[in-house]
Formats: sequence, structure tokens, C-alpha cells
Amino acid sequence: MTAWADKAAAILYAWYPGQIGNRALAEILCGETNPSGKLPITIEKRFEDSPGFGYIPEGESLYIGWDHDNNMSHPITDVVYKEGIYVGYRWYEHKRIEPLFAFGHGLSYTTFAYSNLRLTPAIMPIDGRVSIEFSITNTGSVAGTETAQIYLRDTLSAVSRPEKELKAFSKVTLQPGETKVVRARLTAKEFAYWDTAARAWRTESHAYTFLIGPSSQKILLTGEVTLR
Repeated sequence: MTAWADKAAAILYAWYPGQIGNRALAEILCGETNPSGKLPITIEKRFEDSPGFGYIPEGESLYIGWDHDNNMSHPITDVVYKEGIYVGYRWYEHKRIEPLFAFGHGLSYTTFAYSNLRLTPAIMPIDGRVSIEFSITNTGSVAGTETAQIYLRDTLSAVSRPEKELKAFSKVTLQPGETKVVRARLTAKEFAYWDTAARAWRTESHAYTFLIGPSSQKILLTGEVTLR
């Protein structure tokens, strides 16, 4: 998509819309329905940026045509995935690779503003839970639906962890000018990582950062909670 994406005012990705998908697409294109989908994947600028690029067997090349689509005689190759916990958007952030479209990205006919993040309590016991609240306002002229994403960052961990980890999300529908409060609760297990030596989940006592926004690459609110 890199060669032409910036030439389009917008891109409608239809995936597998089903037997009346034509009507759904028509309603979106005509403005009867406001699109609210978010990407569940990351779309890279070039295949070389993908963690899957290095899995092409020696002597093979990436084929993007249709002529051999049903060629069942082609040998099957075992593929070993080596990126570990750095799957999906985590890979691109870990490698500092800017994608074409980030995980969670999606357009709308309206706009949304995020505000008033509250994390309670700021200091949380290991056996406790944290309440996350923030406001989303429809700042446009038409009704729309937004999916807010809540990520967690641990920069003090004893092990390597992703730049951010998706922990929760919430979908809200708003009329023009309407504001709603989004709420989520997380327990200490959401802060944990798998300790391979102990073969158990481990939660460390230190500060963690919450990052909230409409996509993994567009963070609008941040706040900190300390586990003790």
C-alpha cells in the first residue's frame, strides 16, 4: 500500500464483509453510517520491515501474483517464529520501525478529544486493583463511535518488556458535543510478566505508566501508578 496510500484521501479496508457487505460499504461511503473500525494488525511500509520477512526459505521469493494460487504441489516448509513476546505492534516498536498504519488505527467522519485521566489509587498494593477513568468528547458535527485503548509500560523491569502492552479497551458511541466517562479496572496480575526461571508470573514493585489513545501510535493521555 505504500506506493499509493498517501495519494488517497481515505482508505476503506473491507476485510470479509459477508453477504450484505455491499450495503454496509455503501452506507459508509454515503455517510449514512460513520465508520468505527480499528486495525487489529500493523501494516508495515515494506515487507522487509515485517518479522515474517526473514522466514522466507533459502532459494524462495515472495510471490504476490495469482497464477500459482492453487499450486498444491509446492513444498511445505516449517516456519519457526522467533520474535517471542514481540508480536505484532510490539515488534515494530521494539525495533523502532515506523509502520504505514499502526495497530488500532482507524478513521471517522468525526473527531474525538481525550481528557481528565484519573488513576485511583496512585499507589497500589500488590493484592489491590487500580481504577482507570477518563473522558472522551465527540468534537465533530456527526455521531460517531470511538474505541479507546489502554496500554501499560514498564521501563524498570528486571527483564526486557515491550514498549507498551495493550491491557484494556472500551468502545463508546457519542452524539456531537457529547462527553462520556470511560472506566476500566486492572488487578496486579495485569502488570505481571512470565518469569521463565521460576516458571511463574511475577509482578514487580515499582512505577508503571499507563498510555491511552485511539491507536498504539497515537497516545493522548499518560499517567503513573506505583505498585508496592
